[in-house]
Amino acid sequence: MVDRTWETDEDRMIYKLSVHKNLVAWTIDKLEKAGIKCKRTTGNDPKGDIVCFSSGDEKKVKEIVKNINMKYNS
Repeated sequence: MVDRTWETDEDRMIYKLSVHKNLVAWTIDKLEKAGIKCKRTTGNDPKGDIVCFSSGDEKKVKEIVKNINMKYNS
C-alpha cells in the first residue's frame, strides 16, 4: 500500500475501496481473457467478490489467482 498521510479516516477508506474495486475489475478482465465467464458479486457476498459460472473452471481460476499472487506479492 502507498505510504501516505491521510487527512481523514474516510480518505483512507475511500482509497482502500478504490484499490479493491480496481483489483476486482482487473482480475475479472484476466479471467475473461482466459475464457472464464464470471461477474462481480453484490451485497457484500461472504463467498467473495467474483462468481464464476462453470465449476469446471475452478482449477483454472485458482491457477490464475495463484499466478497473480506470486507475481505481485512476492
